[in-house]
Amino acid sequence: MNEQECFIALNMAAGLGPLKIKRLLDCFLSAEAVFKAPRQKVAEVLRSDSAVVEQVQSIILSREFNDEMQRIREHGIQILTIVDEAYPYALKQIYDPPPVLYVAGNCDFFRKTTVALVGCRRASFSGMQQAERLARALSSRGVCVVSGLARGIDTAAHRGALTGQGSTIAVLGSGLLHIYPPENKKLYAEIVRKGAVISEFPFCMNPLPINFPRRNRIISGLSRAIVVVEAARRSGSLITAGLALSQGREVYAMPGTANAVNTQGTNKLIKEGAKLVENADDVLEELLVEGEKMSREDRQDNLLGHGTGTFADRLLEILNEEPMHIDCLIRASNLDSACVYKNLLELQLKGMVKEIEGKRFVKKEGCYGT
Repeated sequence: MNEQECFIALNMAAGLGPLKIKRLLDCFLSAEAVFKAPRQKVAEVLRSDSAVVEQVQSIILSREFNDEMQRIREHGIQILTIVDEAYPYALKQIYDPPPVLYVAGNCDFFRKTTVALVGCRRASFSGMQQAERLARALSSRGVCVVSGLARGIDTAAHRGALTGQGSTIAVLGSGLLHIYPPENKKLYAEIVRKGAVISEFPFCMNPLPINFPRRNRIISGLSRAIVVVEAARRSGSLITAGLALSQGREVYAMPGTANAVNTQGTNKLIKEGAKLVENADDVLEELLVEGEKMSREDRQDNLLGHGTGTFADRLLEILNEEPMHIDCLIRASNLDSACVYKNLLELQLKGMVKEIEGKRFVKKEGCYGT
């Protein structure tokens, strides 16, 4: 058994969630070591009796686990564990990150600037139009739109992102085998081709009601900001907004008329301090201001002797009109990958650098410095 297979087995074990798995990893340092450890020691870490531990450790020998691995191979599913370099960095920073992600599609989109669009399932025609229009505009500016593939606003957000010639990530409240709602099967297939569909749940997990609040933390955790397009006063989208705030994400809301049920929740968010958004520029301007703030911090580091010139400027000096792969850019700049991605984001938001297919970047003509 390799480390990835042991992660999958832990993720399948009944009674283990992200926090208990984290506790095991903190103690034993690897998923594989959990299955080799004495049951008594595992029981102490989990604060459970040995019968529970036996159930956990025996799952890797079960038919259920073997069937899971076979389905993963047959369907070409990519597995990302929390220790993998390709695992989304922002998601890793939340309180309870999923230890395993099942991915259908392209993992490269996790490295793009991401904004979540959420809202009610029983959306109005106007709300659907607003969500699709906003997603299309964000997508056309290089932003990857994240949502939950549910009916209503989620569906409109994914469609808008795809028509904007950009990318989108759908986060499911079920395993990847079960596309819910079923009428979104065609949309699911298109997202797999042009973006990514992900889930923390085992491949055959049904879309149980209890799964959807859990999935919401991933939607917000993946994203730089979250926009609530339309929501009633008791909408689940308000839960997602609350999760986003607890994760340190920006929360935006689209306003609506005072007497419309579907906008009472968004109006309430704005009253409580969410930023009012009417179009993509409102979101992008905030992200750009944040990027400029990071750039000022970098320049302050340089003045204190912690750097040699603005990092964004260094990247601009290296880039030209010929596409350069991200790995080559990291090596040429002698910066760590997190710094390169952060400053590339700033340059993209300023319209000075463009990302093209295959994790390659080009400098826009006439751009020589920040």
